[in-house]
Amino acid sequence: MKPGADPERRDRDYFEAIEEEFIRLRGAPLLLSPADWRLAQQWRQEGIPLTLVLESVREVFARRAERAAALATAPKRRVSSLRYCRAAVEKAWLTYRELGAVPRVRRRPAAIDVPARLGALASALPATLEDVDAWRSRLLALSGPAPEVEARLAELDVELTRLAFESLPPSEREAVLASADEALGRMAGRVDKERLADLRQRLVRRSVHESLGLPLLSLFAERATSAAGD
Repeated sequence: MKPGADPERRDRDYFEAIEEEFIRLRGAPLLLSPADWRLAQQWRQEGIPLTLVLESVREVFARRAERAAALATAPKRRVSSLRYCRAAVEKAWLTYRELGAVPRVRRRPAAIDVPARLGALASALPATLEDVDAWRSRLLALSGPAPEVEARLAELDVELTRLAFESLPPSEREAVLASADEALGRMAGRVDKERLADLRQRLVRRSVHESLGLPLLSLFAERATSAAGD
């Protein structure tokens, strides 16, 4: 969050940072529900630091991925709500208040085979994608700790969906935009006007993913985790 921003802007930055991280970790585009936003608002009002929320959410997904890897299976159901992470966030917040400092989240060695998951994502790119071989090479060339790779994947996902959108015929681009606008219309009155442009971009990216069959570029995407468990 920007230090000099006004309180309302800081609130929006807090909520949007949680939403963006949840979407990435979940492995499929899904905007937070009104109930999830109320939960994030509650955390904000209680003064829970954003870093603590994000680390707790990451820990929930990491442990879930580890359990799936240990069982050699992928989770059969995606996490569909931020409320799935509520207990972890509130437990970390309790520890924070008891110790008077943000605790370092203790992690077991993550059973994440980064090369295998990158390979799964590369294989999941549709053959009809323009420059698909180049995109596959870019994914397979990534290396380093999982958090660094995940951050780079998030950047590549934005780039990929933008280029894919631009390559669509005009009629299909119009259909994608119409789908995003229709979704925004259903959220009328529940979203701040200042947030509409950013939200529209996210909805467009989600529509591009769905219409072209693009995998979400994330180590925690369903296609990546299921392949790693094979």
